[in-house]
Amino acid sequence: MTLRPVPADGPIVLAVLHPREWFADQAAFDASLDAVRAVDPRIEVLAVPYDEGQHLRTLRGRPEGVAAAREEARPLADEHRAMFARVHGVLALDLPFDVGAVAPNLAWVQGIGAGYAQLESAGLGDAGIRLTNAAGVNSVAISEFVIGRILEERKGFRELHTRQQQRRWEPVYAPELAGATVGLIGLGAINAGVARRLQAFDVRVLASRRSASPGDTAPDVDELYPTARLHEMLGRCDTVVAAVPETPATIGLMDATAFGAMAPSSFFVNVGRGTLVDEAALIDALQRGHLRGAALDVASLEPLPPKHPLWDAPNLYLSYHCSSDPVALFPNLHRLWLENVRRFVTGEPLLQQVSP
Repeated sequence: MTLRPVPADGPIVLAVLHPREWFADQAAFDASLDAVRAVDPRIEVLAVPYDEGQHLRTLRGRPEGVAAAREEARPLADEHRAMFARVHGVLALDLPFDVGAVAPNLAWVQGIGAGYAQLESAGLGDAGIRLTNAAGVNSVAISEFVIGRILEERKGFRELHTRQQQRRWEPVYAPELAGATVGLIGLGAINAGVARRLQAFDVRVLASRRSASPGDTAPDVDELYPTARLHEMLGRCDTVVAAVPETPATIGLMDATAFGAMAPSSFFVNVGRGTLVDEAALIDALQRGHLRGAALDVASLEPLPPKHPLWDAPNLYLSYHCSSDPVALFPNLHRLWLENVRRFVTGEPLLQQVSP
């Protein structure tokens, strides 16, 4: 694959495609664009929001959903068509299909999150367009959220709240977290943050990482497993936390066999991508009592339809893809983007480049 070149002369047009209101501090947003312009006098920065919405984004992130997403995609507005005709680099959560033709000069896409399947569906690889992701910009907020869910479930906070609402002075006693074994599926920035925070609770931490080899170690992790031994790890854990991007290898990874391999009465948390989970298998494991509970911040369909069976699954803690903190996320994201803009202009390797 031949990568599209960075302009050698003339203007370098960059565009921010996320809505500016996602960056809570508007003065700071403007300052971040000024910082990008200051990298090189040739740089022109546009702010043209392009947001396809969560439903279409979710479809485009699943191989079987791409065709339907293409059917549902709206025609480009004139404003977007004019912008894509000029840009060399974009900061984006969404891109139009066939972006190589729509944006003939586009050479680099900086994704907003760790996952990038919906961006891949635009045809970046075939067009020779570089892609960088933003893994890690959410890691503090999401890892804190995971610890909160683990403690909430472990200490019976939901039942305490219920009894308060019912004005019932009936104690709820809960086991210690200390001494438990927590397993991590994936060891990127989020689960590395979870592992670091778990050290304060005196738990044993196991982790599964695709690249792990015998004898490998990782900070704050007691034992490291390759993906081929995932089920073995699951069987040893009281709680399992999944935080992996969506790839062909992770879609449906947590299926009936995987949930069956989990220790009886264990707890499952997913803050990565909804497509990791066979939701019917998870509901079955909860209904049978094989799992004592689960916490999901993501689902295979987002927004989750009102009649979806997940809403009624027993002992399920649902949140709505909101474990991050936008106030911190977007300044972190723009700092990463700024450094990659500098590298893009100078021809240095980009941070966190992935292969579409």
